[in-house]
This record gives sequence, C-alpha cells and structure tokens, in this order.
Amino acid sequence: MNQNKHFNLEFSYDIDIDSIFIHIVDEYVYKESIELEEGIILDFDTDGIPVALEILDISSLFGIDKISFENIQDIQMKIKINSCINLELKMVLLVKDRKVKQELDKFIKNDINLPEMVCCFNLNV
Repeated sequence: MNQNKHFNLEFSYDIDIDSIFIHIVDEYVYKESIELEEGIILDFDTDGIPVALEILDISSLFGIDKISFENIQDIQMKIKINSCINLELKMVLLVKDRKVKQELDKFIKNDINLPEMVCCFNLNV
C-alpha cells in the first residue's frame, strides 16, 4: 500500500561538530537508524516512518562555510520508500547575504523491509 504523509520539521545545527539534526515536530517512538552514506543517518519510528535525519560534517559535504548553516532559511525533504529508500533534501541558506539552494539526493536498498510510502517534510516556519 502506497501511503503519502506530510510532516513539519524542526532543526538544529551544531557548529562545533558541524552537524545538522532535522526531525519531525510530532512525537514519535524511535526504533532504528540506517546510514545512507557515511555521516548521513536516517531514523525511523516503530511504524517504519522516517522521523529524523542527521548529517555529520555538513559544511564539507556541501562545500560551504559552517557559519552559513546557522542561517538556514528553508528545508524541504522527500523520502520515497519502495525497494529502495530515497532521500531528496533541498535547503536554502544565506551565504554572504545571498540565498543559496543546496540539494542532496541519496538512496540505499530497503533491506529492512520498510512499508512503501512517500513522506514530504517542510520546515515549520
């Protein structure tokens, strides 16, 4: 069964360890994490719904100064789950007073048998 779910997000950025933590606003019960790639970790709740994303060393990943990640203007994320788990992340940052769009697209095989769904996430402004 294909399910479409929409969620609002909160995020925090830790400049000291250069990591961003993006998670849904609604309460959830954590079950497990998968690493889409080294330093890109996706968390799931007990219903198999993706609920959080952590990206380590994010300034190196995007090639942008750390301070710019303290000025995130918008985050949109789509996670499609079928035989693969596909993450599409779009962020708008202020870089030297200019809005800069950054995108990330990662996928991994669905080895943990998550249910088929599409989840859309938006920054809760």
